[in-house]
Parts: sequence; C-alpha cells; structure tokens
Amino acid sequence: MKGIARLSFKGGGLILPANTPYEREVLFDYADQCAKRRRRVRVEIDGRECTVVLHRDKPETCASCGQRLNNLTYSIGARNLCRSCASRDLH
Repeated sequence: MKGIARLSFKGGGLILPANTPYEREVLFDYADQCAKRRRRVRVEIDGRECTVVLHRDKPETCASCGQRLNNLTYSIGARNLCRSCASRDLH
C-alpha cells in the first residue's frame, strides 16, 4: 500500500503511516530506537527496503554524501547511508 511503512524486528513489527515529512520523521525516530534495542530493524516503504543496524565498532561513511556515520547504519542494497540520505532515497 502506498504511504504505509512496515517495521520488522526480531519478536515483532509495526505498521506506520509514511505520507508526510512529519510521519517519515516519526518513522525513522522509531526505527532508530528499535535498532538501538534490537540491533537490527527492517523498514519497508512502498516496496523499497532499508535495514537499520546498530554497530559498536568503527564508524563508516555514507556512500551518498560522505558524512561519517554514527552507530546506526542505514543499508539500502549494498550501500550504507546516513539517516537523511536513506530517508531521501526511500521517498
């Protein structure tokens, strides 16, 4: 369904609206919090997928903008992105 996001993680999942910029911001805030607790969260919006992973080792850089990534990596395909590039890519 268009404008609907699915979050999946070990032990559960959640469906949230993702039509407006505010709804997407809430979605990514929730995905961040889930990844910090469960280490890995899958986000799907309109058939596109992103995996949010908590890393404790050395930080990487975003494949799109080159910004140094914090503990959370947003993987779309083989690319590791920062939150803003992943959000833009999934839109």
